[in-house]
Amino acid sequence: EVLALADANTEIMSMEGRFVLPGFVDAHVHLLSGGLRLSRVEFRDVRSPEAFIAAVGEAAARLPIGDWILGGGWNEHQWGGTLPDRGWLDRVAPAHPVLLHRADLHMAVANTRALALAGIASDAPEMRHGEVDLDPDTGEPTGILREEAILRVMDHVPLPGDGERARALGDAMEHALARGVTQLHDMGALQDVEESWASLDALRALHREGRLSLRVQAALPLEDFDRVRTLVREEGRGDLRLRWGAVKGFVDGSLGAATAWFREPYIDDAGNEGGPVTDLPTLHARLHDAVRSGLHPIVHAIGDRANDWLLRCYRSISEAHPQADLRLRVEHAQHLSPEGLQAATHPAVILSVQPAHLLDDGAWVHEKLDPARMARSYAFGTLAGAGARLAFGSDWTVAPLEPLLAVQAAVTRRVRGAGGRLDGPVRNPAERIPLATALEAHTLGGARAAFLEAETGTLEVGKLADLAVLSRNPFDLDPEEFSEALEVDMTFVEGELRYRRGDSAARHASSMVSAR
Repeated sequence: EVLALADANTEIMSMEGRFVLPGFVDAHVHLLSGGLRLSRVEFRDVRSPEAFIAAVGEAAARLPIGDWILGGGWNEHQWGGTLPDRGWLDRVAPAHPVLLHRADLHMAVANTRALALAGIASDAPEMRHGEVDLDPDTGEPTGILREEAILRVMDHVPLPGDGERARALGDAMEHALARGVTQLHDMGALQDVEESWASLDALRALHREGRLSLRVQAALPLEDFDRVRTLVREEGRGDLRLRWGAVKGFVDGSLGAATAWFREPYIDDAGNEGGPVTDLPTLHARLHDAVRSGLHPIVHAIGDRANDWLLRCYRSISEAHPQADLRLRVEHAQHLSPEGLQAATHPAVILSVQPAHLLDDGAWVHEKLDPARMARSYAFGTLAGAGARLAFGSDWTVAPLEPLLAVQAAVTRRVRGAGGRLDGPVRNPAERIPLATALEAHTLGGARAAFLEAETGTLEVGKLADLAVLSRNPFDLDPEEFSEALEVDMTFVEGELRYRRGDSAARHASSMVSAR
């Protein structure tokens, strides 16, 4: 019946033994930031202070004096745990303002020029949800900024123009398509509320021009939910290619920045349990108001106490709306208490988790958490076995946008070793999940989190032809080999060939018999 629809313009393609599966859904990316980072300084593979400083120096040499040097991805655990400081940056870039985010985006380092522009000095005012690190000997800022303090500097970074924004989004989509991703859940920009709205405007413009090459669900800041509610009421929620109506909030910070909120202190920082980065009564009220308004909450929670708080809030929301089809999303859910593990299986809750975080954090998490808490970290096996609804993502740029890497991490739980290779120890082998479960979480699980499971996420008659084509059958391989032995050969969105390995023109090709 399908072949009967073919005509002279139809290309019939043999897969020649390749493996076809639903297109990957990345349930958590920062799309604009990811696109911008593709052309900025990247520190993910930097493994010594010398290499860190050299990368900044190279950027300073190619940029005009006074231009900002931006980038990130650094992780101090890759060179022994010493935090970078402004002296590293001043040495090679004294005439450029510099701001470089840690991999988790909850900590950054700035040089003296950037701190001066932001008015940050030894007398920096206390912040309720942020901190400027001070040198214990001199009392001067070290350059390390945490949470809200980062925004004090980012307020002075020029926002991208319309053209740069559109190019960055286009680059980000091409980057995703080359990895078999056909649907992204965009958590918005990092700089300020207005930049998230500008990012959505740019996505809408690309869609109108026919240049939105994959599906995007765009989240907007929860603090602006009145404005989101008005947009939905006046213009609807978009369509199957671009939709909105989700609102993103935060409970706590990150493990690496020691701002994730735990029941007990970090073992390397007595007295510090982390804490909320948002006023909790305000967050509770906003979440209830958002759901009453028909919006979909997406909330960041990493520490066990943060997750406990959020899951209690979500239970109260579900009890207030017993007939509603709720998809109450917990973003990250990295470290859960025993009560949290049970509460996370509530049918109204979706756990949007990022297995690739395990690859990096797993190498040093034992320095911050005791064995009991480590045993409940990234508890994919326990959660899946108990019926929790998982949606896999990357948190790009915090971790690489690499679905096959995320699947490998969830199935093997082997972390990075020396030199960044995936040859480190296996963390919590009891929490491994089967390959089929991991693939489902990175396809149907993500589609379900965006209310798109009726149209995408599986290969079924009547669904949209969002497809990823792998070079080999992953079920025939040792999962430890995925990152080296398995490649994405093609990506189709709604039946259109958008990426073919080795063929830069693939994104412009059309074909397949039908979009359904």
